[in-house]
This record gives sequence, C-alpha cells and structure tokens, in this order.
Amino acid sequence: MTEPLKRVPESALPFARFARYYDRFMMRYVDYQGWVNYVEKIFRRWYRREEGEPRILPRTVLDVACGTGIPTILLAERGYRVIGVDRSQEMLAVLEKKKGNLPVEVVCADIRDFQLPYRVDAAISLYDSINYLLTEEDLERCFSCVFRALMPGGVFAFDVNTIYGLAEGWGTRTLTRETEDIISIWQNYFDPGTRISTLRLTFWEKLPDGTPGEKLEEVHQERAYSTEDIKRILQRAGFDEIHFFHHGGFL
Repeated sequence: MTEPLKRVPESALPFARFARYYDRFMMRYVDYQGWVNYVEKIFRRWYRREEGEPRILPRTVLDVACGTGIPTILLAERGYRVIGVDRSQEMLAVLEKKKGNLPVEVVCADIRDFQLPYRVDAAISLYDSINYLLTEEDLERCFSCVFRALMPGGVFAFDVNTIYGLAEGWGTRTLTRETEDIISIWQNYFDPGTRISTLRLTFWEKLPDGTPGEKLEEVHQERAYSTEDIKRILQRAGFDEIHFFHHGGFL
C-alpha cells in the first residue's frame, strides 16, 4: 500500500517539473472546450452586474489557480479579458509563452493571499484546484480574496473533488497512463481520517529513439470537503447565493 509522505522535498512540489508536459498530457483527457461552454452557461444563468439589470455575460474574468491557462486562453479567445493567478512560476511561464496578444494578464501569487489591479465581473477555478487547499483556514482565505476581487453581482464558479471522489474514485491504488511521448505512474493514498489524498506522480518523457528519459517525481495532495463545509466557508467569506451541481448540468 502506498503511504502518505511526511515531508515533501522542494524538487517534488506540484507542477514544478510537470509544467512543461501539462498541456499535451491533460488535453488528451479533459474536454476543456466543453468545460468552458459549461462555465458560460453558469454565467448566463447567474451573472448580474447590478440589481434589476438583465443578466448578461461578464466582460472580465479571474482564473484562480490558472496554471498553464488552458481555460484562460479559451475564455480570452471568446472575447473575455482574463486575469490568471497562480503561484507556480513554471506553469505561468507556459501561459506567458502562448497568450500572445490575447487580453490575458498574469499574476504570480498564492491563491490564499492575492490582490488584483482591478475588480472583475466573474471568477472561475477549474480542475479541482480548490482541493489543493488542505485546511478550512486556507480555503476561507482563498474565498475571501476572490470575494474582494469581484464586482457587485459577480459570480464565482469552481469545481471540487468530493469526499466520494477522492475516497473511491482516486482511492488507494496505482495507475499507469501513457501518451505518445510521456509515461506516467500515479500512486494514490487516501487517508479517511484527514480526508487527504496523496498522489506520487512519477513520469518520463519518451526520447526520440523510444527509450525513457530522466525519471521525474512530484507529490500532490488534495483534501475533500463536504458541501456543508464549502457552503459554510463561502458564507463566512461573504458569498450568499450558493448552488451545487453535478458537473455539466444544474441538478
């Protein structure tokens, strides 16, 4: 059985080494266009600039824990002005290279402690980034930063791995995933006491001759929160109208 790490070496911090492979690996498994379509449905349903005004699409969007900015870029291509916030310099370097002349601003900051140069109409945080916050205090700090960054009537849409998702979906198991140029081993351990899932990610890039390159490793940890926990913490941060849905719908 894989056991959780007691200490994480600096070289194994999340996305420090996997950043340059992230886009080509994840776009194989994730329908980002469909995800952004869903985000726009949420905007249409709940965004309201001021009381009494018709609901329209926002113009400015904050992408919390944007990483390499796949959704960031897609939103910018659809006409939004986007600010991406992330603490990983390696991931943001990838975003900087590909944003070109798109209306994208990049802020290197911890999502628990950041300020924007101006307030935005909406905010998103996708692909379980919120689960990387391992304490309720950290979660509230993040939510409070987002709340302060939003204009009145703004909307914050984010996804999370549920307790069931981390306990059963990820569970305690080892998986191997392989693309045309990357081999990866995913070793998960779920601690039911802390509700923290620890992932040891080991990966190699395939060299042109087909042999494996240097072995690299990262350690990722996510904590599962109940919907009651999330609602309570959102309310403490200032949010009032809160809804939970299965991904892709409104049920």
